[in-house]
Amino acid sequence: MSAMSSPSRNLRGARPEAAPSVLPRLELVPTPAPARGFFGTVATCVALFVGAFGAVFFLNNQMVATAWEIQQTQKALNVASAREATLEDQVVYASTPEGLLEKAEELGLTPATTVLHVDLKTGKIISPEQTGD
Repeated sequence: MSAMSSPSRNLRGARPEAAPSVLPRLELVPTPAPARGFFGTVATCVALFVGAFGAVFFLNNQMVATAWEIQQTQKALNVASAREATLEDQVVYASTPEGLLEKAEELGLTPATTVLHVDLKTGKIISPEQTGD
């Protein structure tokens, strides 16, 4: 078994890698020039910073204004709902027999003591005894 593995080792190791015959020439690189535009970069960063804060401030003010409008609209809605409930209660009370009686008394109406009918042929008022009821 070791005899079989040795030829594969020989195949792998049979090709030696070629060593580079010439080394690359190394040259000195001069130090970079001092960075120009430092103040321009700082000014750009400050402008972006101020612009971001300005945008946040503007959006915050818009949200506060919208929240205030929503609050005022909800207050108006609550007042309208309370008024609607009051009117509904008044309508319900006016529709009850006690409410109808009270309103009739305010108008000066009295309960009918006798019931009379109108004869459509003659146009005269007749009593129930005359009609046969």
